[in-house]
Parts: sequence; C-alpha cells; structure tokens
Amino acid sequence: MARSSDSNFFLAIVRDKTFQAREIRRVIMLTFIYLAITTALVGVFYHQMLGRLLDGMAPLLFVSEDMALANEALPTLSDVLGNWLIAMLLVNAGITIMLGIFITRRLGHPILAIKRSLREIGDGNLDVRLRESDKNEFGEIAGELTDAMRSVREQIRAARAGINQVGELEANAGNAEDINQALSECRNALDYFQIDRPSSSANDDSSSVNQKAA
Repeated sequence: MARSSDSNFFLAIVRDKTFQAREIRRVIMLTFIYLAITTALVGVFYHQMLGRLLDGMAPLLFVSEDMALANEALPTLSDVLGNWLIAMLLVNAGITIMLGIFITRRLGHPILAIKRSLREIGDGNLDVRLRESDKNEFGEIAGELTDAMRSVREQIRAARAGINQVGELEANAGNAEDINQALSECRNALDYFQIDRPSSSANDDSSSVNQKAA
C-alpha cells in the first residue's frame, strides 16, 4: 500500500505556493516581526532610561554621593543591559523556532499529506492510505478519506469482476441470461458513483422553468 507522506516536508513548505503553505509562512513571519518589535521596544526603553540617568533627569532618589557611585557604575550597567538584551533575543528566537516547528508539524504536515494523497488519487492511484493516528480533525479527515477510497475500490473491483465474467461467458458461448446478469451486476457497481445525478440547483431551475411554462 502506498502511504501519503512527505519526506522533504520543510522543503515542500518553502516551494509550495498553495493557500495552506502561505498561511503557515505568514504565521512564522508574524512571529519574527513580533520578536523584532519587542526587542526594539525594550532596547529603546533602556536606552532612554540610561539617557535620563546621564542627563540628571531621573527622579532624585539618590544623594550626591550615591549619584557619583551610579555614574561610575553606568558603563557596567550598560554592558549588563546589552548582555540581557542578547540573552532575551536568544530566548525569543528559541521560542519562535519551537513555535514554528510546532505549527508546521501539527498543521502543515497533515495538510500536505492530504493534498499529496488527493493528487495521487487524481493520477489513478486508488491504493492510498493516510495516517489516522492523529487524535484531531486531520485524523478524522484521513479516516473518512480512507473509508471513501475503500468503498471506491470495492465497487471498482465488483465492476471489474462483472466485466471479466461477461468476457468469460462470451468466450464460452454462454447464454444471454447469464450475460445480462453479469452486465446488471457491473451496472449496479457503477451506479454507486452517481456521476449523472442532477444537482439540487439544477432541479430548482427546472422546476421554476416548468412553473413559468404552466
């Protein structure tokens, strides 16, 4: 059985131009923008605080001797704040990376797997299975899709068996009743798909036309 999965998942995220991949990239981009804005605001705040201390505009919380000691300690305080900003940047970057990995693995991977399986089905591969172990909406969608494909395979198998039976009956000069029975079974299997069933909108349009004609 083929299994729908993406080995190069992160490469597919970068190359894929579909709506789902774009949304994931937008979430990651917004996270980095938030990181940059937060870091810039904190840096501006502490820069202004240091400027106020240097200009003597801070509240008079110290006596003159303490202010002299504070002025001597300002270079060291600046280094401490710089190191603190770097540490905060690294922590935020780590959180951002973990958040991005969580989003892409929890949302992007199932979406791309479902998309790939649908593409394989469109190419004629009806032997596709999706992972159903996820206890979320994607797991339910995968289960429904797997059940639908199982029903389609069973009906196609029944139609193929009916066609093979007709061929065998014709080769063995079977009677018309047996051939008609095999054709009826094949027709019943194909009627399962209901591809010619009119839509509700078409029924509404036809009923309105009939009313106008009456």
